[in-house]
Formats: sequence, C-alpha cells, structure tokens
Amino acid sequence: MDQLCFDNDDDVHSDPSRLDAGSARPQSPMVTIAIPTFNRARHLRHCIRSALAQTYDNFEVLVSNNASTDTTHEVLNEFSDERLRIVQQQSNIGLLPNWNACLANAKGDYVVFLSDDDRVSPFMIQKAMDVVRKRPGLPIVVTLSNLHSAAVGKTFAARGSRKLSTGIWPGTAVLDEFLQNNITVTMCSVLLRADHVRANGGFPLECPHMADIAAWAPLLFLGEAGLVNEPCATFSYHGNSETSRLSPEELLLDGRHMEEMISDLAVKYVGDPEQQRLLQLNARRCFAQRGLTVLSDYRSSGGKMDRFITLLWKFRSYLTSAGPKVGLRFFALVLCPPFIADYLRQRRRGASEQLV
Repeated sequence: MDQLCFDNDDDVHSDPSRLDAGSARPQSPMVTIAIPTFNRARHLRHCIRSALAQTYDNFEVLVSNNASTDTTHEVLNEFSDERLRIVQQQSNIGLLPNWNACLANAKGDYVVFLSDDDRVSPFMIQKAMDVVRKRPGLPIVVTLSNLHSAAVGKTFAARGSRKLSTGIWPGTAVLDEFLQNNITVTMCSVLLRADHVRANGGFPLECPHMADIAAWAPLLFLGEAGLVNEPCATFSYHGNSETSRLSPEELLLDGRHMEEMISDLAVKYVGDPEQQRLLQLNARRCFAQRGLTVLSDYRSSGGKMDRFITLLWKFRSYLTSAGPKVGLRFFALVLCPPFIADYLRQRRRGASEQLV
C-alpha cells in the first residue's frame, strides 16, 4: 500500500520523539485530552476528573467551553490543576467548530477527543503511548471503547478483535476490523497525531453525525497503526445529544458520504486490488447496516410510514449493500407489532453485547 509522506520541518509537532536539550533520552510525546463542552456541567466534572487521572506523565487537559449558560463556569473554577487549560468561546460557535477549536488550541503531539459525558480510563494514554514507543511517529493508535446507555443505565463491554492483538498493524487491517464490527471504537478511544488531523482539515462540517470517523479513519491509510485490544474508554449514548437531533435523512446522507470517502481512499492508497475491493465491500455493508438502524429507530420512535417508505426508496441502492440476512431482520423489526419488535431488539442487543 502506498503511504502518504509528510515533510519534516522544525515545527514542534514534526517529531514526537524529539530529544530533550542536553539529554540522550527521547522526550515522551505530549498528549492533549481535548474536551469540547456545552451546558453539560453535571457530566463535565466527572469527565475532567477521569482525564486528569492519567498515569502517563506528559499531558494536558484542554476544555473548550462553547459559551455554556449553565454552571459550567463554576465547575471549571473548581479545578486548580495546572495541567488543565480552558478556552472560553464568547458565543456558541456550533458543535463541530468547537471540536475544531480544540484541535487548533491543542499543544500536544497527539490528541484524544473526549465528549463531556464520556470517560477515559486512567491507563488509556499510557497503554497507547507504549505502542507509540515501539514505532515513534505513528499517526494513530486505536483502543477499544465500552458503550454506556443512559436510557437503561447499563454499560456494554467493548468487542475485542479475535484476529489482531495489541501492537502495530497495517492501518487498513485495523480499519477492516472496525468496518466488520469486530471491534468497538468511538472517538474517545482513539489517539491521533494532531498535525495529521490538522493537515486533513480537522472535523468536516459536512459530516454532522460521523465527523469523528471522517477525522480518524483516513489516518489508517497512512501505513502502520497502533491497536490496544482492550477497553480504555467509555462512550455514553443517549437521546439528548446534538447529533440525536439530526433528521433521518441527514443521518443517511452522512453514512453514504462515509462509505464513499472510505471507498475513494481505498482506490487512492491501497495497491492490492483484492484488498481494495474487500475494504470497499465492508465499507458499503457497514454504513448500509447503520442506515437500516437509523430507519428502524425512526419507525420505532413513531416516525410516519410514508416518510419511512420515501427514505427507504431514496437510499435503496445504498441500503441494499447491508446484505439479505440483515435486510430480512430489518423488515421483521419494522413490520411486526411494536411489542414484538421491542423484544427482538432486546434479544439482538443481548446477543451482541456482554454487560459489564
């Protein structure tokens, strides 16, 4: 596979393993844990505490307060830790621009993006950097993420790879595990080279739902990538997030855009035709299955049948890539009585996730 090349220069981010002045020992790369926040004071306190509890010694916690109107300011004033740095937005600049503000202000060679209701384990950065030490300058280290459902108050264990162990792998091999749903990865469980993300334009505004994947997935085409095959973070999902307010059409468009982006990157950077074909196939299946989930959730939440049919027809060529077995399960969930559909959804969730 062809690899992107980045010119070396004198920028502070160009060599994460640079030597300390007057010392033969390489300096540990600095890591920024970036927390964009807006009106989540109750969650933010615990989020910051989890970030500051890292066992790794060279890091900062950067909070970008997006002009919150609740008690966020008071919560931030509770902390006197010199590793905590705060950027105050004078007006609400929007969700993704606030994430990009974190990226712009990050001082670290590497950056982890942590939503204000997510958590990182104390050992996350240390385990990720242990992999980086084996190959200084790695563009990305993927760790696994538990999933917390606020609706049911339960945390589901991350899926771990049965194929790849902790270590260094071709980035496309890690991506393929994600696309096949063999590993659970969320934004808060990924360590990124900050300069690479900046070079790619940060979080794209045209991807309101999957901007996180759009930011980290391209880095897996840069050659080697790190994998920590164990949970190092917990992602919280609920019905009160910014992206939960998006329409089903916006979510479907986002998924189709991601499938096209990964397919284009495979054509551009993967030299092996068979590997290229498999990545494209798995990308189509992955995001088509997510699209069917979007439509299923729309119907289960009371969405109108006529709009459901319109969306299904509009995105038919994209959604059929989910495969016949997934398609049959989808129609069974959508067309059967609600109480049976709810039961089947619970059974499906219980079969695929192990409670911790």
